[in-house]
Amino acid sequence: MLQLQRHNEIMALLDKHKELTVKELCALLYCSPATVRRDLTEMEKQGLLRRSFGGAVLNDSVFDQQPLSLRGKANVPEKQRLCAKAADMVQAGNTVFIDASSTTYFLAPYLKDIPDLTVITNNPHLNVVLSQMKVNNYCTGGKMLNDSIALVGSEAERFIEGLHADAFFFSARGLSHGLITDSSKEERDIKIAMLAHSDNAYFLCDSQKFDHTYPYVITQQDRVRCFLSDPSDTNIPTC
Repeated sequence: MLQLQRHNEIMALLDKHKELTVKELCALLYCSPATVRRDLTEMEKQGLLRRSFGGAVLNDSVFDQQPLSLRGKANVPEKQRLCAKAADMVQAGNTVFIDASSTTYFLAPYLKDIPDLTVITNNPHLNVVLSQMKVNNYCTGGKMLNDSIALVGSEAERFIEGLHADAFFFSARGLSHGLITDSSKEERDIKIAMLAHSDNAYFLCDSQKFDHTYPYVITQQDRVRCFLSDPSDTNIPTC
């Protein structure tokens, strides 16, 4: 199992059990104590968990879910600038995935004049806006997360797995230590599915997300193209 996969498994297990010993993690992950201890040490540095005597405890402070209604009003000019730059990556005839983040919602006006474009998204608000602009689009379906207004779950993931996209545009709650992370496991899983079925992936990150870490790892920063707002104000390199 790759390190990134182990970290995701550890976060899922801690989310369920809240606290686990090294011995328990070894049994669940089929890993050696040395491997588990190295993972826990690295994850503690990232702020994902706290080491306890003989094990680890989930760092609950990273679960600060905010409703979309609040996140959508934050840093709007930055998000619009990011989306304007990112939309230059879309070409006529492309099929693209767009996640349900508050940032990528602002892509819509920059896509309306691209010929023969197809958009697949788990954001029902975006579906409505794109339809009003006469952009061909599909909704993943699935379970609705009421705060995030995001469609998630196995039905949404199966829909995505039956498709292929030229590009995937997404955002997340944090970018730190070379990792892109989120606070929702269900939304993380949708992003990973879209990532796996796209030729190219573009991460849109406004300045409020720099140096913040959340429990669920989506991918490593160097595996995607990053659009960062005000990169000169942070020690995070632009991809």
